[in-house]
Amino acid sequence: MAFPAALLRAGYPYLTTLGMRRVTTFPMDVAIGDEGRLYVLGRTELGIGGNIRIINWDDEDLGTMADTGLTWPVCLIRDADENLYVSDEGAHTITVYNKAGEEQAKWGSHGSAPGELDRPSGIAFDAAGELWVADTLNHRIQHFSRDGSYLGGFGGPGSGEGEFNMPWGVSFDAEGDLYVVDWRNDRFQKFAPDGSFLMAVGRSGAGAGEFDRPAGIAIDEQGDIYVADRGNDRVQLFDKTGRYVETFIGDATLSKMGRAYVMANQKTLRLREMVALEPQKRLRAPASVRLDDEGRLYIADFGSHRVQVYAKEAYPLREDEIMAAPRSPTLTTT
Repeated sequence: MAFPAALLRAGYPYLTTLGMRRVTTFPMDVAIGDEGRLYVLGRTELGIGGNIRIINWDDEDLGTMADTGLTWPVCLIRDADENLYVSDEGAHTITVYNKAGEEQAKWGSHGSAPGELDRPSGIAFDAAGELWVADTLNHRIQHFSRDGSYLGGFGGPGSGEGEFNMPWGVSFDAEGDLYVVDWRNDRFQKFAPDGSFLMAVGRSGAGAGEFDRPAGIAIDEQGDIYVADRGNDRVQLFDKTGRYVETFIGDATLSKMGRAYVMANQKTLRLREMVALEPQKRLRAPASVRLDDEGRLYIADFGSHRVQVYAKEAYPLREDEIMAAPRSPTLTTT
């Protein structure tokens, strides 16, 4: 699938907030299910353990699955049959559940040999349905079949091209290229399907295009790249070339279940009435970003126990519909 030559970016408005504390507690990741289901991977208040909570677009709590056996869950993805794959950095494993919450498989062993894992974090399927894993403390990316058979990998510790310092989020674009968030190097890298290096974007800092311990990453069908800039409490958007486009800092309103909880609690009502609202909107240590088929962006707002959702409005353009890029871009002449 080829990306458009350019985009008319009409905007990216905030859409809604889903979840609340005690339901979507410390969300690490989100998987978009069928029939309006959303699976939210969370950690416990004490930091050890986790669960997968099911909610929907009506912000209804549909219950908890996979609430035992997880130590420090990090990433959640689904396959075409809505089986859920969870990386667990505390147990050094990948666990597979069906949508009813029944464990189907678990694999992984702690170590540094090929096929072994040390604090795995990001996981992603390629076009063939095979699994790629950010083997974080081994500073490499590993490639597995769905049943955990080792197929290969690349990378090693460092800050050069194709090297990593605690890789975290991983994702593929529609052209088959692999993106890896390089957590401690404060950047992301892009690789061709054969593993050859294509580009690196980012450096340490808080400015546009800079990062402070980035985490999750996602690429939409138009080639736009979204990175959860966790230490800076924001999500950054880049175009397909790695050019910075915009930043999401959070615009949350109370979710439907959040409003019901606050309305039933007089003390919480009073405290909410007394505080400044603007800080309550903002992202706090967002852990991941996900996209659905309708162009919606889901941000796992880890520190605020919720999911913030935005709706993209952009229109693809062909080469013959837009002038060539000028040397000094400005909108003042239009």
